[in-house]
Amino acid sequence: MPDKPQKRSRGRPRKDPEADVTFEVTIPRHHFDYLEFLALKKRRLAISAKAAAEHILIRELDALFRADYHAKEIPEE
Repeated sequence: MPDKPQKRSRGRPRKDPEADVTFEVTIPRHHFDYLEFLALKKRRLAISAKAAAEHILIRELDALFRADYHAKEIPEE
């Protein structure tokens, strides 16, 4: 006897606190050109300028988090 198809929930999907978030960033053209160079010409970091930028941003944010940057006092001038 074949399995019965499962009913799909008609409610809203649950909000996952670990879900990805999308946002836009404007950068100088020479930075974009360099990301594109690393991604497309040198095949470093990623396969597109966007993916290279994502990789760098995530790597830097992870480093700040590991260094407890958020807990450090920044002196005011």
